[in-house]
Amino acid sequence: MSSDLAIEVKSLEKVYRIYDKPQDRFNQFFFGKYKNFYTEFSALKDVSFNVRKGQTIAIIGKNGSGKSTVLQIIAGTLNATSGECKVNGKVAALLELGSGFNPEFSGVDNVFLYGSILGISREEMNEKFSSIKDFADIGDFINQPVKTYSSGMYARLAFSVAIHVDPQILIVDEALSVGDVFFQQKCNIYMKEKMKEATKILVTHDMSTVAKMADYVIVLEKGRIVYEGNPLKAIEFYIKSLHNEVFQYNSEASTSFKINHSEWNSVSEKDLSGAMNARIKSYNFKVNNEQYKGYITKGDLLEVSFLFETNRKMGQMIYGYLVNDKYGNSVFGENTLSSEIVIYEVDIGLHEVKFAVVWPEIREGTYTVTLGIGEGDHEFNHVIQCWAHNIISLNNVNPNITIHGLFNNKIIEVAARRVK
Repeated sequence: MSSDLAIEVKSLEKVYRIYDKPQDRFNQFFFGKYKNFYTEFSALKDVSFNVRKGQTIAIIGKNGSGKSTVLQIIAGTLNATSGECKVNGKVAALLELGSGFNPEFSGVDNVFLYGSILGISREEMNEKFSSIKDFADIGDFINQPVKTYSSGMYARLAFSVAIHVDPQILIVDEALSVGDVFFQQKCNIYMKEKMKEATKILVTHDMSTVAKMADYVIVLEKGRIVYEGNPLKAIEFYIKSLHNEVFQYNSEASTSFKINHSEWNSVSEKDLSGAMNARIKSYNFKVNNEQYKGYITKGDLLEVSFLFETNRKMGQMIYGYLVNDKYGNSVFGENTLSSEIVIYEVDIGLHEVKFAVVWPEIREGTYTVTLGIGEGDHEFNHVIQCWAHNIISLNNVNPNITIHGLFNNKIIEVAARRVK
């Protein structure tokens, strides 16, 4: 194993025996030489990769793709069926919620238990305890049995212990997803700034975390590596695979705003509301005049088209959009009326609308876009004809940008002087 490697994985395989009923285990033990009473499930198939010291990699994929299995083998809590996994350095792992701690013990007892498992003396853990307690910030609950903790409190204590035992390799498997957003930010900042020398392996479904934290990304599908490389390219590959879309990179994209109607998406009736004299039927969207690659970021041009059908002649039309965060909060939006764009009457029939907006600098996360049609000529004198609710989903990423809240508002002037 090369001295600059923290982890070396070669031809890793993990096969589980699946028994249909408990009796089959008994039959296999006594009669297995005549017949197999199980079926085999391959969780990992010929997985190979290297992780350099100090590198941060993310492993992404659908549920059941083998992500957690890889981490468990690296952490030493699971044996591979075949292949090699070499680890060079002290490992601290946050695997599935609840692992590693005794639920009957208090938080304090579990802190020292964790340290002893890693071979750290009680004296050394005593020196670290104050920092662990402060970072976890769970108050007097640290003296209570862990079984009384919420999932968020458990995640706080587990992460705090893991980072303060000075690991050379930190493994995090979705453990932070249960914590509040402020603690997640606190953890990400700590890993980014205080653990630059440590090797970090992350498993998460949050693509913004992948884009911001990872140097390298591995995509798993059905136990195999199907892509590895640059984070943004890996996110693109993964999102496209989720939708089973065939895609290719277009190095000479046209700057014209063209729509291929074969690529349009139908809108379900359950997503519609309003007077419905005008009804949104389908939509299409692009980012920077290309098919959506699975992410959007500050300055990108979001181009949206939709088809709508009218059952009568309509008066002055209003077209608009609304962007919501994952909690359903409205973040930003606009319409042609408030933009002082006059759209005249339309006849009965099928109509197409196209508009484009520049994506703002906002907090990382998943956002949905709602499209709307109104009829009228004043903010207080119009009818909502059709809302198509949350029909477009976008993953906003901000590589190398820190967002101080929901969005950034730049300081345009500063004056500072000594007053005393």
